Amino acid sequence: MLKDLRFRFLLFSLLIWFTPLTYANHIVGGELQMKPGGLTGQFEISLIQFWDQNNLIIPTPTVAGNRDTQATLYIYQKSNNSYKASVTLKYLSTDEITYQNRACASSRSLKTVIGYYKGNIYLDPSEYNDPAGYFIVWERCCRNDDINNIEDPGDNGMVFYLEFPPLSLIDSSPEFVAPNGQYICANRPFSMNMSATDADRDELRYSLVTPMRGNTNPNQATGTQSPKSSYPLVSWVSGVSLSNVIPGSSPLRISASGILTLNTNVLGLYVFTVQCEEFRNGKRIGVVRRDFQLLVIDCNDDQPEPPVIKQDGQQISEVSFCPESLVELTTDSSTDWSYQWQLNGLNIPGATGASVTVKDSGNYTVIKSYTKKCSRDTTSSVVHATYTEPEMAVISSNKSVLCVNDSIVLLANGGAADVQQKLTWRNGSIELEEKGASLTVRETGIYILEVDDELPGCAGKDTMEISREEFSVTLPEKKGIPEGGKDSVSPFLTPDLPSYSFAWSPPDGILSGTDEKVALISPVQPKQLYNLRVTSLNGCVAEDSVLVYLVKRMYIPTSFTPNSDGHNDTFEIFNASDQIEQIRIYNRWGELIFQSTGYSQPWDGTYQNSPVSAGSYPYVIKTAGHEITGTVLLLK
Repeated sequence: MLKDLRFRFLLFSLLIWFTPLTYANHIVGGELQMKPGGLTGQFEISLIQFWDQNNLIIPTPTVAGNRDTQATLYIYQKSNNSYKASVTLKYLSTDEITYQNRACASSRSLKTVIGYYKGNIYLDPSEYNDPAGYFIVWERCCRNDDINNIEDPGDNGMVFYLEFPPLSLIDSSPEFVAPNGQYICANRPFSMNMSATDADRDELRYSLVTPMRGNTNPNQATGTQSPKSSYPLVSWVSGVSLSNVIPGSSPLRISASGILTLNTNVLGLYVFTVQCEEFRNGKRIGVVRRDFQLLVIDCNDDQPEPPVIKQDGQQISEVSFCPESLVELTTDSSTDWSYQWQLNGLNIPGATGASVTVKDSGNYTVIKSYTKKCSRDTTSSVVHATYTEPEMAVISSNKSVLCVNDSIVLLANGGAADVQQKLTWRNGSIELEEKGASLTVRETGIYILEVDDELPGCAGKDTMEISREEFSVTLPEKKGIPEGGKDSVSPFLTPDLPSYSFAWSPPDGILSGTDEKVALISPVQPKQLYNLRVTSLNGCVAEDSVLVYLVKRMYIPTSFTPNSDGHNDTFEIFNASDQIEQIRIYNRWGELIFQSTGYSQPWDGTYQNSPVSAGSYPYVIKTAGHEITGTVLLLK
């Protein structure tokens, strides 16, 4: 008994782990996409799958699930079916498809979501130059087994297929629009948008083709890289062919613009494939195929009154809008009704209430259905929305940076405003008093111009940020340079940026260039005031001056005799009065015995009012920018 229980548990565990991986009955359609990346040879590849949420098992740490965490695609050369490369895409995200008649979708357990896989690959242009082009495939087994128009659906795999030209031809594959959540009501005309868009504006041609079953099977659930001579097609059941994929009084057809149409009374679930061929200059350069399934059900003939679209309580057929003044469309609201707004026949995500905000131009409709019972829905008449260009609003000025004690004039539309226009100036959220075509600003901020017409229309708006630049330059108050010598004068800048330009004046005595930051000066006059003008990239200016004076050469004696004979009694330094800032004299043991700020009174050879002994005495003399050291010999 215990062995039997263990065997059953093992068998149950194996079914949990391996069955979902084999069968992909949650996948009800999908397609591939390919577009160039940022660099030559780089491409982004996308796999889009449509999933029946009722059969979807999301992987967890304990359950493998059937939602693939990644998908491997294979690339082949069309001319000989030779294998070229593979790319592995990773699962990214899921979006829900909204059914426009939620009561019917709920009663039939219709729950469909879109899964996205993406990856990147480098393809060497020199290796992908075959004129016949290349193709990408993804194979998976198996389809859901309740499909009515193909034989043995549960044993049939599926193939998502895309062709692209040699890489010498820059191309993005066509991209199908996301499908609406729709089903087919028997005995009622049906239409559905299955068109695509193309980034290169190539010609697109649509057709219905037989779905591929591929080379997978329940024992080989995914495709391999080995070259295939072909990708087998599904077998239609008796009475069904490509001309009547979904049979009926008006079988399934697709128009030149990618619109499916049908009128049928045959209930069931049907699979089909839409092929979109890409033509450039009359030559086919690419192909993408979308596998899809649609359900035909018997709908209740009860039908609500068609909804009426209004604006401000009035029924309309045309409406204009602008970015700063969006328009709201409404229809009568009731808890008995559900709504789905559409733009150009495609469901607007989340627009399931009794109103919608117009944000894009195009044809708006609303589908109305009962909330609590599944029956036929109704669609409003079309309201065509057009985008209205706003009034021209352009702020111009000769600069956008304020300097110290500066102002800037802002002009609205070059300073010429129409008398019928209303001009409003703001600094941030604060409305300013000026209403004319020019505004003088002395403060920083984000200035906003709004231009509106007195007649109903779209206001134009422009902004300009005004900032302030502040910097300073400081020079020494004065600078003494010895007679016949030269010295540098360096400014102190806050902040110090390498983008400043400099101008020294006057040029007399300046040995360096007058446009250099540091001036090398050799005085030619006893005193000269030099000015430095610093200019930033924004044209702001800071200035300062330095007094440069000529310093006569000092004479420092090497000895003196303080013996009161009236001759050489003090340590007198000639031409010192305007040069010496400080002097210090020490004895042989390094003790400071004399110091003076300036040198108006020479040292007389005493320390603490007593004569010092004869000998050598070190001194330190500090002048502007220099420090002179030496010794003086005191003789008795």
